[in-house]
Amino acid sequence: MQAQNSNAAHSLYVLYETLPNDIQQEFLQELMQKQADKLETLALYLACQEAKDENEFLTEEETTAFINSLP
Repeated sequence: MQAQNSNAAHSLYVLYETLPNDIQQEFLQELMQKQADKLETLALYLACQEAKDENEFLTEEETTAFINSLP
Protein backbone atom coordinates (compact mmCIF):
# COMPACT_ATOMS: atom_id res chain seq x y z
CA MET A 1 0.00 0.00 0.00
CA GLN A 2 2.91 2.38 0.81
CA ALA A 3 4.32 2.02 -2.73
CA GLN A 4 0.91 2.79 -4.19
CA ASN A 5 0.57 5.93 -2.02
CA SER A 6 4.06 7.05 -2.95
CA ASN A 7 3.32 6.53 -6.63
CA ALA A 8 0.06 8.49 -6.37
CA ALA A 9 1.85 11.35 -4.60
CA HIS A 10 4.54 11.42 -7.27
CA SER A 11 1.94 11.38 -10.05
CA LEU A 12 0.14 14.34 -8.47
CA TYR A 13 3.41 16.24 -8.25
CA VAL A 14 4.19 15.53 -11.91
CA LEU A 15 0.73 16.87 -12.77
CA TYR A 16 1.41 19.98 -10.67
CA GLU A 17 4.66 20.58 -12.58
CA THR A 18 2.77 20.61 -15.89
CA LEU A 19 0.54 23.49 -14.78
CA PRO A 20 1.30 27.05 -15.88
CA ASN A 21 3.21 29.11 -13.29
CA ASP A 22 0.24 31.28 -12.38
CA ILE A 23 -1.91 28.22 -11.65
CA GLN A 24 0.92 26.68 -9.60
CA GLN A 25 1.12 29.88 -7.53
CA GLU A 26 -2.65 29.97 -6.98
CA PHE A 27 -2.62 26.30 -5.98
CA LEU A 28 0.19 26.85 -3.48
CA GLN A 29 -1.55 29.90 -2.05
CA GLU A 30 -4.78 27.98 -1.53
CA LEU A 31 -2.88 25.02 -0.09
CA MET A 32 -1.15 27.33 2.40
CA GLN A 33 -4.43 28.98 3.35
CA LYS A 34 -6.33 25.74 3.87
CA GLN A 35 -3.60 23.37 5.10
CA ALA A 36 -1.12 25.64 6.92
CA ASP A 37 -1.13 23.60 10.13
CA LYS A 38 -0.41 20.35 8.29
CA LEU A 39 2.33 21.96 6.22
CA GLU A 40 4.00 23.48 9.29
CA THR A 41 3.85 20.15 11.12
CA LEU A 42 5.31 18.32 8.12
CA ALA A 43 8.09 20.89 7.72
CA LEU A 44 9.02 20.54 11.40
CA TYR A 45 8.94 16.75 11.18
CA LEU A 46 11.17 16.72 8.09
CA ALA A 47 13.64 19.15 9.67
CA CYS A 48 13.80 17.04 12.84
CA GLN A 49 14.25 13.85 10.81
CA GLU A 50 17.09 15.45 8.83
CA ALA A 51 18.78 16.64 12.03
CA LYS A 52 18.44 13.16 13.53
CA ASP A 53 19.85 11.52 10.41
CA GLU A 54 22.83 13.88 10.46
CA ASN A 55 23.32 13.64 14.25
CA GLU A 56 22.75 17.38 14.59
CA PHE A 57 21.12 17.77 17.97
CA LEU A 58 20.64 20.94 20.00
CA THR A 59 22.99 21.59 22.86
CA GLU A 60 21.53 21.85 26.36
CA GLU A 61 21.84 25.63 26.13
CA GLU A 62 20.10 25.76 22.74
CA THR A 63 17.33 23.50 24.03
CA THR A 64 16.73 25.72 27.04
CA ALA A 65 16.72 28.88 24.91
CA PHE A 66 14.23 27.30 22.52
CA ILE A 67 11.90 26.18 25.31
CA ASN A 68 12.08 29.59 26.96
CA SER A 69 11.20 31.27 23.66
CA LEU A 70 7.91 29.40 23.37
CA PRO A 71 4.77 31.39 24.17
